[in-house]
Amino acid sequence: MVKKVYPIVLLFLLLASPGLIIAGSPVRYLPYEDLKLYHFGFFIGMHTQDLHIDHSGMPDDNGAVWYGSVPSYAPGFSVGVLGDYRIADFLSLRLSPAIHFGTKDLALVSDQPGSEIITTSIRSNYIMVPLSIRYRGARSDNFRPYLMSGLSLGLDAGRRKRQEVLLKAINYYWEFGFGCDLYLPYFRLVPEIKFCLGLGDVFEHKRSDQGSDAYERFTNAFDRMTSRLIVLSFQFE
Repeated sequence: MVKKVYPIVLLFLLLASPGLIIAGSPVRYLPYEDLKLYHFGFFIGMHTQDLHIDHSGMPDDNGAVWYGSVPSYAPGFSVGVLGDYRIADFLSLRLSPAIHFGTKDLALVSDQPGSEIITTSIRSNYIMVPLSIRYRGARSDNFRPYLMSGLSLGLDAGRRKRQEVLLKAINYYWEFGFGCDLYLPYFRLVPEIKFCLGLGDVFEHKRSDQGSDAYERFTNAFDRMTSRLIVLSFQFE
C-alpha cells in the first residue's frame, strides 16, 4: 500500500504547486477569513480502499492453507460537506461527513504449488462522519499549511450479502493527514491527503448464508480484517 501512496502524494504536490505562486502574490486575499468563528464548505475527491489481513493458518480438507491480499487498487469517488469551528488562531474543530464510492478486489491463493488464484470483488460505499482537529501553521501571504487528526464513524452502505467475503456494516476509524489553505479572491481551495485506518475487525465470521465451499474457503482463511482508505480531496470553503 505504501507504493500506492507515492503517486497520490506526487499528484497532491503538482496540484498544490499553484499555491506556491499564490503565496508569493503581492495581493493578500481574504485577509479576515481566519477571524470567523465558524464557516462551511464542501469537497470532492478520490480515494483508494485497502484491507489489512491477519490469516488464521487453518488448512482445508486437502491440507492447503489459503492466504488473501488486495493485489491492486482502483480509484473511487468521494464527496462531502464540512463545518469548521475556530477554537484558536492555530486550532480548529472540523466535522466533515462524506460518502466514498468504491470497490476492492481480494485474491486468495494457497500454499500448494500450482494452485489457482481465486478473486472476488468487494463493493463498499462508506458513509463516514469524522470529527477532527486541525493544527494550522502561520499564514504566508495566501498559503497556510496544516496537520489534522481525528476519529470517524463509518457505515458500509454498499455491502451485498451472498458474496464470498462479507464485511461488517459499522466500523470506527482513526484519521490523520495534511493539507494547505490556498487563499483565492473569492474562496479558499484546500487540497488534503488523509489516511483512514480501521480500528476494529470488519470481517463477518459467522454467516447464515454460506451455501458453498467457496464461502467457507474464504471464511476459514481469515482471522481478522481491518479496513483502510487513502483520500485525496479538494475542499471549497
